[in-house]
Amino acid sequence: MSEAMQMTGDRPEMVTQGLYLRRLVQVTAIPGGVRAEVALVPFRTLGGPLRPVVVSAEPLAQQMTTTGVPNRPAEAEDLTGTGRETGAQGESPVAEARLTLELQVVSPRSLRLRLGEPEALQQERTYGMLAPGALEEVLAATYGSQLPLPSIEEIATGVRAWLKGISIRLERDPFAVQIESEAAPAVTWRTALDDRNVHGLLCTPPPGLYSAPGERRAAYWSWAIDPAEHFYGLGERFARLDHRGTVVHLFNIDAWGTTTEGSYKNVPFLLSSRGYGLFAHTPTPVTLALGTPSARAALVRCAEPSLDLFVLFGREAREILEEYTRLTGRATLPPRWAFGVWLSRCRYQSRAEVEEVANRARAEGIPCDVLHIDPAWLAHPNLSCDFTVNEEAFPDLPGLIRELGERGFKVSLWELPYVSEQAPRYQEAASAGYFLRDEKGEPIGADFGGPPPDGRKRAIVDFTNPAARAWWQDLHRPLLRAGVAVFKTDFGEGVPLEARAANGMSGHELRNLYPLLYNAAVHEVISQETGRPGFVWGRSGWAGTQRYPAQWGGDPKTDVAAMACSLRGGLNLALSAPGLWAHDIGGFYGPPPSPELYIRWAQFGLFSPLARAHGTTPREPWVFGEEALTIFRRYARLRLRLNPYLYSLAWEAHSHGLPMLRPLLLEFPADPTAAVIDDAYLLGPALLVAPVFSEAREPVARRLYLPVGEWIDFWSDERLEGGRYVTRVAPLEILPVYVRAGSVLPLGPERAFLNEEAPDEVTLEVYPGAPGRGRIVWDASGVATEWQLLPTAAGGWQLQIAGQRQVDWSVRWHTARGIVKQAVGYTASAVLSL
Repeated sequence: MSEAMQMTGDRPEMVTQGLYLRRLVQVTAIPGGVRAEVALVPFRTLGGPLRPVVVSAEPLAQQMTTTGVPNRPAEAEDLTGTGRETGAQGESPVAEARLTLELQVVSPRSLRLRLGEPEALQQERTYGMLAPGALEEVLAATYGSQLPLPSIEEIATGVRAWLKGISIRLERDPFAVQIESEAAPAVTWRTALDDRNVHGLLCTPPPGLYSAPGERRAAYWSWAIDPAEHFYGLGERFARLDHRGTVVHLFNIDAWGTTTEGSYKNVPFLLSSRGYGLFAHTPTPVTLALGTPSARAALVRCAEPSLDLFVLFGREAREILEEYTRLTGRATLPPRWAFGVWLSRCRYQSRAEVEEVANRARAEGIPCDVLHIDPAWLAHPNLSCDFTVNEEAFPDLPGLIRELGERGFKVSLWELPYVSEQAPRYQEAASAGYFLRDEKGEPIGADFGGPPPDGRKRAIVDFTNPAARAWWQDLHRPLLRAGVAVFKTDFGEGVPLEARAANGMSGHELRNLYPLLYNAAVHEVISQETGRPGFVWGRSGWAGTQRYPAQWGGDPKTDVAAMACSLRGGLNLALSAPGLWAHDIGGFYGPPPSPELYIRWAQFGLFSPLARAHGTTPREPWVFGEEALTIFRRYARLRLRLNPYLYSLAWEAHSHGLPMLRPLLLEFPADPTAAVIDDAYLLGPALLVAPVFSEAREPVARRLYLPVGEWIDFWSDERLEGGRYVTRVAPLEILPVYVRAGSVLPLGPERAFLNEEAPDEVTLEVYPGAPGRGRIVWDASGVATEWQLLPTAAGGWQLQIAGQRQVDWSVRWHTARGIVKQAVGYTASAVLSL
């Protein structure tokens, strides 16, 4: 891939020439797996992208599975670069090249596949994408203290090895790999040697090395796919939910919106509907062709000469996500107040503006937990941050934070990891070597996709340098000690490809990884100074970013299209970095949203995992008129009542790696229609939310899909059978929300803001119609009350609640005949019947 192509993020050509794995030479058992030596053969792809034909350096007759077609391609010439023709029967064109393939069983659900030169495979890969110590922990849980050798059996066509429920089959000639796992018995993951055209020639090259003149060698893997297979994940992708039939290029950029193929948060994790996932353990750009140009095969290409893939298996997507997050880590549990309402603007220009918003929110009865202050708090805020406070606009910032805290407001501050040449601390950091460097050893400027607005360089903090990381963290400490609760870790996508880092990485290697290092550093110092798990509000990311919540969806335009695409981004991120996600209520840029668009977006946002109103013009609800204020207030108050449910979902993300916002396919894997729904979502297992993507004043007939089962309209209690599309007429004040039968929603009391403590009064909204079970998590240690809803022999229902924490419970049964109320009182456990 050319440097210019990488810089812009344009998609490169897929694999058109190189060497592919042709013949198995030798197999050796190694602890936990097998090592194979495989001979390569040069190849080129002819015929163009619409009609690819893979032709190797071997005689054509040896490559074809059928003959006799009169217009077959001619014998290939000079695929080796030696100037020799390669068509003579039996003639070996060059000395045989070989690569090493290692397959290690990590657990009964996962296998690590590495391909490259032997010395490359021996190098330790410590990028930070895997959670610290996670791989060692998973291996220890699988094997104990010592990895055994696998069982190996010679078969007629090759070798078969198996270990811990995973079977590996290696075919000798032509070389092929086939992997199966008892964790997903219906799945066979295999190379695509049957992907051939009318001549019997390959359409997709077998796994190997891409090699073209003037370009880096790039390792790739190809595999067979099924006709009905869907592909998900790969980060926060705004274009569509199912990536089948597309070429996806994973390269972090400032996407400048939410309606293109660009992404702030690319993640090299692919989830297949067939019961497997692929995690490319690399920081370099990754390109995937998923059922294109051939519908029989897919291919993943990494921009480095060795390949490190984890193949994960599971009967359902949730099992694969659990295994993936065992390796890459799970979200820390945010404080309870994080699930309140955040008010923000780009930007509050002064202390007085912030105080005015705080006063108005309380006066209007708008619940609010967090006030975010964008760059104006800085003395030099123009795409620069060195933590020097703007004393003129924000005099006595610690005093402001303290006073707001006394009224129940947490304060969030903006940052980005770039420092202007004009900033007071620039010279200090440059002299100490805290910035990424150019080839001359000078601080290099961040890539904004164009020149900085004032033409001055913004140097980039080098988080691979431990001293620079500590310096950046230390700049946060006084503010955290003054009471700042969270930092918005903006940007991070701008490492130039020619940059050089202290640890020896080039910008090419660091570009995608940088946001992970950036967010980790800030997350860590927040944890150190507050004594609770860290919490940031981050825009950019890479594999493992879910460990450092939260992530928000970047900069959407103030229109319906950007709102809909924002949801698609959240759904894809949920299937590749499962955790906590949010978006800018009202949209970020463009003309001020209409009151109607603001209302519809606010409804969507207040039923999202996290809720922040933010934009380049005011986004406070009173700005949009009395109707908007009334509707926003209603949903904001409901959001705070839903806090016990939201907090429990966050615990599920923390403990099991499941996202709070869920595509329908995650809860309904056997429903083929749910597999493609990207205009609605589940908030946890119980609530189906269908945002209204319209700014019409009149009621909107919202067509939405209800998966199989019984569903109850959250507002009217109307009961509907699922497995079909329904139409909900939604006036401006109504967001279509449905409750899954068998659910129990725990609601707390109405509040102006949340505090750290769990509520002592809880109303259980019970929706009988199917059995169900769940838990209400009370604190960061996981103390919980379990609940179970069961049918009785007499045709009624029984609700069992059991735990250690005493709560003042009340119950509301939602039945077809109406709501039945029961008061329980203070207790830890109880059994109720309807």
